[in-house]
Parts: sequence; C-alpha cells; structure tokens
Amino acid sequence: MPYYVAMRHIFFPLISGVLLMLTACTLPLAPPPTPPTIENDDISSPAPCGSKKDDNDNIKYSEQQDAYCDGKSREQLAFDALVYCANQGDPVAAGRLGEMYLNGEGVVLRNSKVAFYWFSKAAEGGLPYAEIQMGHFYRDGFGVEKNIRRAVCWYEKAAHQGDVTAMIALGDLYAKGWHGVKINREKACHWYSRAASLGSYEAEYRKAWLLVRGKSRHRAEQGLATFIAAAKQGNAEALSDLGDLYAEGRLVHKNPKLSRAYYLSAVEQGSSEAAFKLGMLSESGENVPQNHAEAARWFMISAERGYAPAQFLLGNLYRDGWGVQQNYQQAALWYNKAADQGVASAESELGDLYHSGKGVTRNLQEAARHYQIAAEYSGQAYAQLMLSILYQDGRGVSEDMVKSMRWYKAASKQTGFLMAEFRVGRRYATGFGLPKDLKEANRWYSFAANNGFAPAEIELAEMYYFGRGTDQDSEEAYRWYHKAAKQGHSYAQYMVGLMTLEGNGVPANASKGSIWIRNAAYQGARQAQYQLGLLYLNGDGINQSDIHAYAWLKTGLIEQMDQTPDVLKSLIDRMTPQSRMRAVALGEQYTHQYPAIVHSPQF
Repeated sequence: MPYYVAMRHIFFPLISGVLLMLTACTLPLAPPPTPPTIENDDISSPAPCGSKKDDNDNIKYSEQQDAYCDGKSREQLAFDALVYCANQGDPVAAGRLGEMYLNGEGVVLRNSKVAFYWFSKAAEGGLPYAEIQMGHFYRDGFGVEKNIRRAVCWYEKAAHQGDVTAMIALGDLYAKGWHGVKINREKACHWYSRAASLGSYEAEYRKAWLLVRGKSRHRAEQGLATFIAAAKQGNAEALSDLGDLYAEGRLVHKNPKLSRAYYLSAVEQGSSEAAFKLGMLSESGENVPQNHAEAARWFMISAERGYAPAQFLLGNLYRDGWGVQQNYQQAALWYNKAADQGVASAESELGDLYHSGKGVTRNLQEAARHYQIAAEYSGQAYAQLMLSILYQDGRGVSEDMVKSMRWYKAASKQTGFLMAEFRVGRRYATGFGLPKDLKEANRWYSFAANNGFAPAEIELAEMYYFGRGTDQDSEEAYRWYHKAAKQGHSYAQYMVGLMTLEGNGVPANASKGSIWIRNAAYQGARQAQYQLGLLYLNGDGINQSDIHAYAWLKTGLIEQMDQTPDVLKSLIDRMTPQSRMRAVALGEQYTHQYPAIVHSPQF
C-alpha cells in the first residue's frame, strides 16, 4: 500500500531514535493502557530496555550477531518501542502497529481485531492513511462489525484532508453501489472530480468511466473521448475499457472482433485484467471457439501479472483439472497468492486443502486458521459454516459448542448460506476438505435442497438415482430432478426428459419426455442435443426427420467428432444430396445458435 511504504521511510529512522532514548532512560514509567488482546497476542507495553546506565556497557551490536537486552532480539525491542510510543499517543507508531497486525509482520501474527484497535488510535490522531484503513475495516466488517455509515464517515475525514485515495474510495462506493450504498452518480462525480483536480489521473479516468455509463449522451461522449485519447497513448486500462464498450455495443456499434483486438492491445501494454477477459471469452466460447486450454493460458498470464481474480480462478482450474492437468500443489500456490491480496474465497479453499491434505501437508489447525480469516474478513457463509463444524467436532480447534452455534448463526444470516450448505455436502461427498461420508453429504444436500437450491436438488436426485449414500429410489430421484428442472436447470431438464421417456420413476410418456429434452437442448446441454437427434431419427414423441436428426446429433457430438460416428455415417448414406446439404447447413446453424453450457469450477 502506498501509504504504508511512505510511512516506513518516515518511521524507521524514528525507531532508531526511540531505541536510543529508551536506552538512556533512568526513571521508571507508569504502566501504559493495555489494548485488547486476542488469544496469545500480548501487545501491552513493556518496561523500557536499558533503564540502568550500567547495562548499556553490556550491549554489543555487530553485523554477525543480534543484540539482546533482557533476552530480547532487536526485532522484539523495536516492536516494544512501537508499543511504548503508541501508548504515549504517537499516531504514527499506532499506525505502524496496525499495519503489522493487519499483515502479520515482524514478531506478530495477523489479527484483525488488534489491527483495528491500533488503526483506530492512529486515526484518532488524524493520520489520513489510518482513517482510510478505518473506512476499509467498517466497509468490509474486518475486525469490527460492518457499518457502512461509519466507513463513509472515515473516508470523508481523510478526503477533507485532501487525501486522493479516500476521494476515489468514496467515488467508487457511490458510482457502483457497493456494500449497500445507494448509487448516486452526482456524488461519485463530485469525489472523482475533486481527486482529479488534485492531479489524479486515475480519478479522471474513473470519472470518464462513470460518464460513459450515464444517461447523458453528451457527457457519455466526453467520457468516450477520454478513453480514446488515453488509448492512443497506449494506456492499457483505456484499451481494455474500449474492448468492453465494443463488446457491449455501448456508444459504439457492437463489434466482437474489434473488442477482442482492443483486449489484445491492452495485454500487450501489460493489462492483467484484459488477459483475464480474454480467458473468460475462451472459456465461454463467446464469439470465439470454446477452448478451455486457451482460457487457462490467458488466466495464467493475468495471474502472473498479479491479478487476484485470475489467481483465484487459476487455483480452481488446477484443483479441478479444468483446462490444465490437475495439480493440488499448483492450486495451493495460486490460492496463496490470491489470499495475500485479500481474496477471502482463496482463504476458504486453502482451508479445504489443509483439511484434506491435498497439495499441502494435512494440518487441521492451519485449516481452521484459514477458515477463520475468510469468516472474519468477508463474513463468508461457507467459511463460517466450516468453523461451526470444526468447533462442534473439536477438529483443529478445541471443542466448543458455544462458538459452533455462534458461527452457524452467523452463516445462516448470509445470502450465500444455501450455497454454503451445498458446498459442505459436496465436501462430504468427495472427501475434499472433510472426511468422505455420503450419508452426511445427503443430509447437507437436503438442507439446501429443501430451500429450493437447484444444484443441491440435482445432487440429491443423483444420490437417489444411483443409490449413493441412500437406497436407490427412482421416484424420489425424479421428484428432485423435476424441482430443479422447473427452475430452468438444463441437466435436470435432460434427466426429467430421459426418465419420462424410459418410464423410470414416472409413467412413460414420449411426447412429454421430448419436450423436456428439447428445452435442455436449446439451453446448450450437449447430451440433450444428442438425445434430441435420436428422437428425430426414430420419431419418438416427435415427428421423424432425418435432416433435424443429423443437425442435432452433429451439434451434440461437436466436441467429440475426431471422426464421423457410425450413427451419422448411416444417416448420411440414406439421405439425398439435397437433404444432406440442408442437414449440414442446419447443423452449423444449431452449433452456433445453441453453444454448450460452461460450468466453471466454483465449488
């Protein structure tokens, strides 16, 4: 962080002076107030080192050997001096302590609550960078209960002192409606303009971004002009944003090829975000051939340039073998990089890896620590639920039913609670992050499914369909598939159609079955597209048509067609040349009109 770097240059010379001052002290000092401590962190101020003059003669410093005083290293002495100065009201020292506890530097471990305490002392002393950090704490609910009004108040305090970073933070909140703040483009423009007037190019650019997305055509064109001018100068962010505009068709005619060209130019200028966007295009197959390996290549470029979302997604790719060879060690590596940049979901994934011992040495204490960070930093429901389970079972932490219930209640209040229950079920089902237990998986899937969560309904249906963790029950499987199908989930629609065609768990009905299969095919479910081709081929519940049969069979097999399958060969052989031409053309149309659904790794 720029402020932290600046403060280091100011503070380290100060530390040297403080140490010399404390060494020369001869009068005892009154004990300073003690800040809150968490677990084993003792940050109360010690007695100053070298309170007797005679002791100074026994202290020797050298490049080869650390100096000790009362058994303490120089690093510990510097920390003690910081605590002493902070307790005497020095805001710079308090800010440095806050930074240390925030990042886990020096002789202390990361501790959000203690970091909050010290930053609050620094902010009370009027340090803008500490006021900004207080805004972050209250905005994100990190080390303190989330309170967006207090966050805005602290940002405004720093902004009124002329701090550009605080102005941009306020502009972002009002421009994008983050963290429950009501979108207010006028306020956003006000703060961006103030920052821009102080020479911030970033603020000028964000103001342009705001204008481009506003209702005023004239002001939007002003913003577009800023983008174009910056792009001509080779500005990577401007090139990337122009790629967005051509992809969306905003203020310009929609042009996927030109959009991709701008993204490529942005990557050449060093943009990590543009590389990420190219990866997303290759993964989804939007306007380019779908290619998971190519997507992974772009994500790698973005991740290596330090883009946190790409680092996290790359961890998912290595975890699941999606576009790359499965490698848990690489997954752990990229999750750690993303976690170092504050991605709470990466902390959760690291918790799973340490819990299962995949890619890292199994360590339940370390798993609990990562879950704790994610639970506290972002209020992530899954991490909170995992902590609840760990405290309940006494795994990695001491058994504590009070803490278990507290974390469970905290998770249940989150919007992602059903997803969290589903993920716990998935972990029990696969043995990834929790001991493999299909009955427990069934129980957790049921929690989420009974509240209408479609992915859990499908997993529960699969368990009943195949008899995994429960007795095989086709009727129960059909019931859960049908619930997910009504929510529009393509795979569930395919399974409902297939079971209806077969009379499995439900009375056979070819006409109804074909309708469900068609709905799934239109959504891009490849197995449904292939099945629809067979229905047209045989005239099952649908009018027989060789042309439509060929088109759907080819679309459903498009990713597997290294050579023409026998079913298509026999179909081609019995078609007239004219019908064959129509079938091939229709097949190409369907391939583009109904592309395959992509389910990126996210669980």
